[in-house]
Amino acid sequence: MWWRQEPLVRCSACAALFWLEDIEPVGIMPDAPRPIGRFIRAWLRWRGDPQGLLHSEEEWGRAMASWGQAGYIGSVKFDDVMYVLARSKGISRARVLWLRKRIWWDLNDRYRTRQDGSPIPDVPTWPQALERSNMEAILAMLREGDGHPTDMIEQGELLRELGRFDEAIAMLKAVPADGHSEVRAIKIEQLAGRGDSQVRELHPATW
Repeated sequence: MWWRQEPLVRCSACAALFWLEDIEPVGIMPDAPRPIGRFIRAWLRWRGDPQGLLHSEEEWGRAMASWGQAGYIGSVKFDDVMYVLARSKGISRARVLWLRKRIWWDLNDRYRTRQDGSPIPDVPTWPQALERSNMEAILAMLREGDGHPTDMIEQGELLRELGRFDEAIAMLKAVPADGHSEVRAIKIEQLAGRGDSQVRELHPATW
């Protein structure tokens, strides 16, 4: 199931964890055809199925039967990510960075609310020292990168959440003006300028 596009996934059948790019594709489930009502079905049969709709439905049914018990790829949870990170020796920098970012994002959920203003339920928690250590590890890894604007913005946000406001402002001011990145950088810089280290939502319309 590709809708999340996360690199780490869980098998819904056996609960094994896999890196998506390491999985050997065995096929792609065809999309289901639109349902055909009883009267339309009778009319199509009477007309000889001129558009092949009944034939397509039959082909889809045969394809589904051939898949047997195949199901969707499952998404990983916080504990899964922690488990893989603890055993991350030898895996690529990109994968370690994603694992640490996913922990950062999931821990931030406890500061967010749902659309109705209620807190997000069942969010993970960590001791503050471990949380800060993870954020500082992400910051160090991003500094070793190629200076992409997105990485610079993330560094600025990490520095802001860590309370290192002067460093955050300096980083965000250096984000190049490309008509997109600087909008986010300016908003985070404004928060840092006010000494605000809390997790805040930036409205997608301004991104």
